[in-house]
Parts: sequence; C-alpha cells; structure tokens
Amino acid sequence: MKRLLGICISLQMTFFLLFITGITPTLNSYVGAGIYLIIGFASLVISLYLAGKKFRLGISFMAFIFSLLIICFTIFIYFLPEAGMPPEIPLFD
Repeated sequence: MKRLLGICISLQMTFFLLFITGITPTLNSYVGAGIYLIIGFASLVISLYLAGKKFRLGISFMAFIFSLLIICFTIFIYFLPEAGMPPEIPLFD
C-alpha cells in the first residue's frame, strides 16, 4: 500500500515538474495532452483504490483531489476554446 501511495504522489510530482519545466509545449499537442491525461487518470485510479482500502484516508483523499485538478486542468488547456481562439485539440469540427 505504501508503494502505491508513493507511485501516486510521484505521478503527481511528475506532472508538476513537466508543467513547470515547460517540456510539454515543445512536444505535439496530442502527445502533451495524452501524457497529462495518463498521469491524471492513473493517479486517480490509484488514489481511489487506496481510499477504498481506507489506507491513510486523508492523504488518499488529497491525492484524489489533485488528480481531479490535473484532469480538469488538462481539459481546460487542451480541449476548450479560450477568448475566441480555437482549442489546441478540437473535439468537434
């Protein structure tokens, strides 16, 4: 269980490091969104599993909240139009 919690937190730290260093804007938009969504959903699944097993419930809940924020941030950045500009990845043409 501790190992899963460590994996979950390291995935979230990887997201923040990728975001702060600015590596993903140099990649293709689809690749960047895919990386962020994989990190977000993997972290979400692990945190839900840990919360279901009632392992360190407070930390598991915080990991769940951060996972949801990562997913919502990715959707906001890549899939929604902003200020009249089209989205990076158009879902509907």
